[in-house]
Amino acid sequence: MQPTNETVYKYNVQHGITNTATWLCSLSPDVNYSAPSVRTAVKNVKQRHGTLKKSSYRPKGVLIYNSFLQDVFKYPKPTDPSKPRELHSSHPKLEFELKRLQQQSTGGNMVETNSKRLETKIDSLTEEMRKKNEYIQTLEEEFRAKNKRIEELEKLNSSQKAKLTLKTSAIKRLRNSDVYQRRKVAKLEGKLGEGKGHQKEEKKEEEASKLKHALKEKEQMRRELVELEHRIIVLEDEQDDNVVECYDEIDRKYTPAFQNCVHKLLNNYVAAIRVVPCIEAVLELAEKKANKLPSRATIDNMNSQRLATQKQLKKK
Repeated sequence: MQPTNETVYKYNVQHGITNTATWLCSLSPDVNYSAPSVRTAVKNVKQRHGTLKKSSYRPKGVLIYNSFLQDVFKYPKPTDPSKPRELHSSHPKLEFELKRLQQQSTGGNMVETNSKRLETKIDSLTEEMRKKNEYIQTLEEEFRAKNKRIEELEKLNSSQKAKLTLKTSAIKRLRNSDVYQRRKVAKLEGKLGEGKGHQKEEKKEEEASKLKHALKEKEQMRRELVELEHRIIVLEDEQDDNVVECYDEIDRKYTPAFQNCVHKLLNNYVAAIRVVPCIEAVLELAEKKANKLPSRATIDNMNSQRLATQKQLKKK
C-alpha cells in the first residue's frame, strides 16, 4: 500500500528527510529508486504542504489542502535496474566528474518540473485576474447607474422643496387676507344690523362676494399644499428606505449592529483599510446607502476593542 502525502509529511517531521527517504525506498524493495531523487520528492511534499496550508482558511483553499493530504505520494522515476545505483572508480577525478553529471541531471529535471508548475500557476492567475476585472467593470457600471438615479432624486426633491416654500408663503398671505376679510365682514354685518342705508348693503354684498372668492382661492391653495406635502413625504420615505442607519446621531456613536459587522469582517481576515470599501460594495449591491461611515482611525479603535474583548474571554 502506497503512503499518502500526509503520512510522508508527518514521518518527515518526526524522523527527518534522510530516514524518510530510506523508509520510502524500503516500502518498494522491488523498484530501484535513487535516494537523492526520493529526498527531492519529500522536499517537494514539504514545500507544497506549507504553501497550501497558508490558504487553508479559505473555503476553496481548504478543499485543495485536504485533497493534497489524501493524495498518494508520487515516487520519482525509478533508475534502470541494469545499471548500478552508485558508480565507483579508482580514479578520484573520474568519480568526482560522474557525481557532478548526476547532480546536473537531477537539477535539470527539477527546473523543468518547476517551470511547468509556474506556467500552470501563471495561466490560472491570469484567468482569475480577467474574471475579477470583468466583475469590477460590472460593479462600476452599476455604481454609475445608482449615482445617476440618486442625482435625479436629489434634483426632484430640491424642486419640490422650492415649490413647497412658495406655496407656504402664499398660504400665509391668504391667512392674513382671510383674517382681514373676516373682520371687514363682521364690521359690515354690524353696520347692516344697524340699518344704515341701501348703499351700505350693496357695499357689504360686494365685500362679501370678494371674501367668498378669496376663501375659494384659499381652499384651492390649501388642497394644492396638501397634495404637495404628500408627494414630498413619499419622496422622503423613498430616500429613507435606501439609507442604512450606521451612526446614531442622538448618542453620537456608531450602532452596536454596525460595530458587530466590523468585528466580523476583521475576524474573517479583512484588512482594516479594506473594511469601509467592503461595506460600501455590499450596500451598493443591496441598493442601500449608509448615513455615515467611519474613518481609518475609528476602524483601528474598533479593532483594538475587539482584541481586548478576545483576551478577556480567553482569560475567563
